[in-house]
Amino acid sequence: MSVLVLVAPGSEEIETVAIVDTLVRASIEVVLASCCPAGQRQIRASRGVQIVADCHLNELTGRDFEAIVVPGGLPGSEVIRDTPLAIDLLKEQALLGRWRAAICAAPVVVLQHHHLLGDARATCHPVFQAKLPPGQLSTDRVVRDEVHRLITSQGPGSAIEFALEIVRVLRGDETAHAVAGPMVLSPSLMP
Repeated sequence: MSVLVLVAPGSEEIETVAIVDTLVRASIEVVLASCCPAGQRQIRASRGVQIVADCHLNELTGRDFEAIVVPGGLPGSEVIRDTPLAIDLLKEQALLGRWRAAICAAPVVVLQHHHLLGDARATCHPVFQAKLPPGQLSTDRVVRDEVHRLITSQGPGSAIEFALEIVRVLRGDETAHAVAGPMVLSPSLMP
């Protein structure tokens, strides 16, 4: 099985690349799928960086993913929010009790918009935190909700920690430590 990472025009490039790179370092197969409305694989990210996806979402041959990950950024999160197949996959993932992960704007703009957060503890970019109910909001940099199989995070600066948390739930603490070590992370950020 593999991990599906969704990307769209205006997705946050640091988050997208940090997620994909960290998962690949953990020997996790990653499928980077474009949600570009024009059907293109190449997208311009939120700061102008060009990213080429492995495929367009419409070209997926399977739907069996260990996790589906949604990077943040605007308008990328809005594009993903408005992509019916992306939302269908996220809903199916939740119904199957499989991991979902979203960072930055995506927990609110994508997941909350489509009632995919439920009552899970979650975080998001500070600009969007007021949109989460006080009992649901965590101000931690990365939040893992085991019951809802959901990992959320705050933004580009927490993207590697977020990705390492995905590694931890999919491959265990030992693999997360093995990946984090050579990345020379601050000891306070080590899994």
